[in-house]
Amino acid sequence: MNKTYVLDGYAITVVIDKGLVRITNDEALKSVAADQPLTFAERLVDLIRADYQKVYGKTLAISRLSFIVEIDGHLYVEYCLLKYSMLFWVIFPFGLYNRFRRSCEVIDCGERGRDPNRWLWDRLVPLRGWLGRRLAKAKTTN
Repeated sequence: MNKTYVLDGYAITVVIDKGLVRITNDEALKSVAADQPLTFAERLVDLIRADYQKVYGKTLAISRLSFIVEIDGHLYVEYCLLKYSMLFWVIFPFGLYNRFRRSCEVIDCGERGRDPNRWLWDRLVPLRGWLGRRLAKAKTTN
């Protein structure tokens, strides 16, 4: 299911499949993240989870906080990759830098079995506040 969510006037494009959500990381997503860095992901996740429940008749098996952390994490990693690109070109040679950049273009959030990184985002949940503050600071220093 293709869905567009409007947050603060920005159209966020999302594809919802069984067990997997793909969020397009475009200028609209970056803009709403810059305007509301501490709350936009919460609102977006709540809208996606509600639609998933309606379409599939069950709750998406990704915890709300893990989902939020994954969105914030992808945005912050992309910010760092762009801001410190020369450094990361050296740290991630042989095309790894470009691979990491491409992986930030669409934020794939999946249930266990569909997303090999689910364990990582689940483990990063305790760092949610820190990550949100880093993202907010990153967006205000652009």
